[in-house]
Amino acid sequence: MTRCFALLLLVALTILPVGAGAAEYRGLDVSVWQGEIDFVQVKAYGKEVVYIRAGYGLSEDTRFRENAEKARAAGLKVGFYFYVTATNQAQAREQAAYFAQLIRPHPYDCRPAVDFEQYGSLSKGELNEIALAFAGTLEEKTGITPVFYTNSSSARSIWEKELTRYPLWIADYGPSQPESIGHWREWVGFQYEDNGRVPGIPGNVDLDRFTDGVFVERPTGLPFADVTARDWYYPAVKSLYDRGLIRGVAPDRFAPDSPAQRAEAVTLLYRLAGEPPVSGPTGFFDVPVGAWYAAPVRWAEGEKIAQGVAPRQFAPELGVSRQELAVFLYRYAQSRGDDVSRRADLSEYTDREDVAPWAQEAVRWAVAEGILRGTSQRTLSPEETTDRAQLAVMVQRFLEERR
Repeated sequence: MTRCFALLLLVALTILPVGAGAAEYRGLDVSVWQGEIDFVQVKAYGKEVVYIRAGYGLSEDTRFRENAEKARAAGLKVGFYFYVTATNQAQAREQAAYFAQLIRPHPYDCRPAVDFEQYGSLSKGELNEIALAFAGTLEEKTGITPVFYTNSSSARSIWEKELTRYPLWIADYGPSQPESIGHWREWVGFQYEDNGRVPGIPGNVDLDRFTDGVFVERPTGLPFADVTARDWYYPAVKSLYDRGLIRGVAPDRFAPDSPAQRAEAVTLLYRLAGEPPVSGPTGFFDVPVGAWYAAPVRWAEGEKIAQGVAPRQFAPELGVSRQELAVFLYRYAQSRGDDVSRRADLSEYTDREDVAPWAQEAVRWAVAEGILRGTSQRTLSPEETTDRAQLAVMVQRFLEERR
């Protein structure tokens, strides 16, 4: 290679468009300002990705939930963004936690996005501190590295290298590629127009191009948008899902923070037992013969693993408490002939008196086996409702102890 040719190649490489060679997806971003949107028409027009504003400050966008539901139903890849109004780090952390709480119940395909463009009289240093506090808190709360949205001018003049750990969504209207991306080496989103027209949207709308980097990285083998490899409950959910023992509340949603129902708990154990055949109705008036949980409840009743909350009442949709789940697992272990002799001393827990008399033996056993652990160093929270993540983790711990 001659020196002249090498120099020409170097120049050519430096002017290649950012994002060139990467697969791109046609997208847009919307908020309450677009009014009522027909996302079926948006999808038919060829749009693939939509970012929806979830909120701003400590307020929810009034069309957030409607837009989220309709966009997903239309088959679009969905992401959420949040308009930051914080003027200090404490407010940034509070707003980020609020954003995470807003989107937690909703499936999404794209990384949550930080939209920070309200600067006021803040200095460059203060702006960077606020941006880092918001993005860091959001990452901590969701387990997902968020996208950072800004324009070319701000990317060039305001944002420091520390922010480049967050993928860039850049706005620059007019050029085919953004004129500047500051310290970033590439972009994952490019907002190239702010007055676009798309069928199904009554007014102007922002238009974007996105690359694969904008999408949430999902664990191999799990279809759930709300479970990532960073989640503390991921190994348990993955293990139980692979064995066919646990399922989502929807094809793409596990709902880890939702209460685990009594019916779900006994169904999981019924699958673990190999789904043995049962016959006849249950002794509970609130368990219809054709219900999806009828056979598991009949089995659990016959094995004396789960009893009702009152005479002839099972309450299948009631959340199962932490001590109830310990009792279910304890009785299931007994039914298999397992050794259940171990007992823990609960004196270190300040709420030990909250453990019901009927659950004492099971809770002490579950704590001794490492199946039931404290919600803090001094609290056991036996009466607290188990969420679906905790259900998966406790059952997985039970299985690990039996290996």
